[in-house]
Amino acid sequence: MRFSASFFLFIIGWAFCPIAANGQWVKEDDTSRIWLNAGIYLSDSSFFSNAPDLLWANFTEETWRKKDSLERRRILVGIGIPDYFNGNIRIKTRFAYGIDSAGKERFVSLKEVFAITVLGTPYLNISEAVNENFIKVTMQGVISYVQYYRRVPDPFSVSAGALYNEPREASEYIEEIVDFEAREIVRKTRGNLEKIVERDPDLSSQFQNEKRNYATLMKYIKAYNDKHQFEFE
Repeated sequence: MRFSASFFLFIIGWAFCPIAANGQWVKEDDTSRIWLNAGIYLSDSSFFSNAPDLLWANFTEETWRKKDSLERRRILVGIGIPDYFNGNIRIKTRFAYGIDSAGKERFVSLKEVFAITVLGTPYLNISEAVNENFIKVTMQGVISYVQYYRRVPDPFSVSAGALYNEPREASEYIEEIVDFEAREIVRKTRGNLEKIVERDPDLSSQFQNEKRNYATLMKYIKAYNDKHQFEFE
């Protein structure tokens, strides 16, 4: 896939924006966000702790042949400029390669990977997603989001007595909350969003006194993000 010059400059600018150590909060154009450490996360626990199980290997001029050999074997060794599909990433390799905390090389099945991080932004491994398998988390603060289309069986694809009609798939739009504070990923429903606002007594009290439609609720979620800045433990 070819990238326009403006997109390339955007990526370069993103890569060199100032970041804080250990995945702390940073400011970008008056917007608070979380910067996650680069690497491979194998569980939700390591993801919400900002502690990659494997770091991307640092290949040098002396070791570039190894990198080339791994890539020829279709093993993921890192992500530079992502091959985006609607903001998400398609990764077709079966294995990923990284370095663990003891400095040892490890190969893991891509099915074991919970998430990867590219330039501070996480991508969740969602195998049932349509067209792509690593879905970008829209980082808005302690309460962030992930959206994707999920494959679901089409119940009307096979009719009674149709011997040669192969099953087809339909798709379902999924929205989820990536809650760094509660360390969980849940469906983006009005009830779950209201529970987040209820964590803050002042915001909850103000929300109760307003017309509690969805637009107002999302305004208070933004206020919650602005008020509750977060640090990984």
